[in-house]
Amino acid sequence: MSVPTLVPASRLGPAGGFEAACAPQDLIYFLLNVGDGDTQLLLLPENEARQRRAIVVDVAGVGKLSSFLDHLALTTLLPATERLFSLVVATHPHEDHIGGMAAFLDRFHTLIEEVWEPGYYHTTNAYAEMMRAIEDYDLRHTQPTSGTARFTGNLQITVLAPGVGIRGRFDSYGIEINNASIALKLDFPASRVIQRHEDRTYVSLPSAQSLILGADAQTLSWSQALVDFPQLGPERTAVSQALRAAKGTTPLRADVFKVPHHGSKHGVNLELVETIAPKLSLISSVAGGGEYNFPHDVAQEMVREGLEARAGKSSATRSPDHELGIHYTSERSSAGDALGTIGLIVTPGGRRKVWRFMDRVSDRINLAQARELA
Repeated sequence: MSVPTLVPASRLGPAGGFEAACAPQDLIYFLLNVGDGDTQLLLLPENEARQRRAIVVDVAGVGKLSSFLDHLALTTLLPATERLFSLVVATHPHEDHIGGMAAFLDRFHTLIEEVWEPGYYHTTNAYAEMMRAIEDYDLRHTQPTSGTARFTGNLQITVLAPGVGIRGRFDSYGIEINNASIALKLDFPASRVIQRHEDRTYVSLPSAQSLILGADAQTLSWSQALVDFPQLGPERTAVSQALRAAKGTTPLRADVFKVPHHGSKHGVNLELVETIAPKLSLISSVAGGGEYNFPHDVAQEMVREGLEARAGKSSATRSPDHELGIHYTSERSSAGDALGTIGLIVTPGGRRKVWRFMDRVSDRINLAQARELA
């Protein structure tokens, strides 16, 4: 396993200013530094009542997320509102993704509109407790498969995995549990079909940004996604260009890629990275240690190669990770500081601003410590 390259301390701005940098119309994404696990939080743009709602994807442990939500509630970013959480997603029933989910549901159940989980039954206490909480509080509960789409304001959420064929194998335990993962694509601002007099017109917003949150989906699941969401291909023929112009989207292309399975060698392959072609690749894992030694150097090199081909050349000539847009919750600056939680501000005009919160796994997240990455 190779340790992520250091980020020059000179690339980090002064501490503070994150709240002021967030405009009401922005989408805000956090990948929390929880070590060997995943916890993700999205703050949606303000609605007409000037309130934001939130989406939670996985809760490895409830403590860090819960304290962060308390901290955000004291700011203008997430004041109290009914049905604060429009969606809570438990991507799959591994402890490092749902270990804190039951406690989260116990505390926030009155504020949750809907819970998604893949329907893969697992014999662990964390899974049993999560399902107990869903039943006790009579939460709206969905087990989505590929193609399921939901609009929340001007954000479209599309399920990329698990595919229907994979979902049909759950009861026989015919798949590895990571391939049960709910992988999501988020499009912001979302394109819509609207009615203009008698003409139905597909309105594509050219500045739209896409995020793919890969959970722990592995090769089998991604191979199905490549079938379920076919690309038009790289050939620039008259037909392919006309199709792109008419449809306006490429299903698996995304600006931001939350790399699957913490950078496991089974969670990502070169074709997938080249298909998604992300501007930012985010990896949640413990560098240089942890129980599973994530991220694997094989996965790191596949991501790097997909972003900057170096066929026949020494890896020593490759650009540093941060210049390729690869960021880790576990990485450090050249001054030795932990960079920790990743915050991403996505504007409807097409800009992305990366912030680091300088927290270790055991630290609480504090907006006052946030520093923008130039």
